[in-house]
Amino acid sequence: MIKQQIIQQFHHPRGLLGRLAGHIMATRRTNVERNRWIAAKLDPAPSTRILEIGHGPGLAIAALWPRLTSGHIDAVEISDLMSRTASRRNRSGVDAGRVKFHIADAQQLPTELDGYDIILGVNVSMFWCDPLATIAHLVDRLNLGGELVIVYMPPPTSDTPAKTMAAKLEALFNQLELTDVHHDTMPFNPPAVAVRGTKHNDHE
Repeated sequence: MIKQQIIQQFHHPRGLLGRLAGHIMATRRTNVERNRWIAAKLDPAPSTRILEIGHGPGLAIAALWPRLTSGHIDAVEISDLMSRTASRRNRSGVDAGRVKFHIADAQQLPTELDGYDIILGVNVSMFWCDPLATIAHLVDRLNLGGELVIVYMPPPTSDTPAKTMAAKLEALFNQLELTDVHHDTMPFNPPAVAVRGTKHNDHE
């Protein structure tokens, strides 16, 4: 019973069990290495504008913001606990004006969160009620030439292999007419995939 309650906290961490889930996300070796891996893969230019959705304890942000000089990261979470945790981890980026945290749902972003070169989500797509609508919503917030990147590593409760999820996400990306749709694979056990697509047309 307690184990199931902890697992549920990974969607929306809160309270004591949410703190435990956040600690697991922040310290588990696969989580740490996965976030470092995707930051290295993205390798943003110093002026890049990035939106990370469902950032959890802020590991990817910590790896990305030092690469930016005139660029900026907006970080979105539905969990106030995770937003505060990630803000503490990235205090230097916040103080430097390169990171800003927001409480919001990726499926209904505030209008001011717009005009990004990269939108990143790490292990969030399995929580979306309507993946196609959510991806379309995110594509709308990209600049032309901007890239949407959705990372997936099968959580302990999932029986969906990374390759299967990659194929599903790629099909949705193609349906929305993103270009250069492909995925990178991180050789973990189980492996992680980063599904990527570029916006070259205004999405209606």
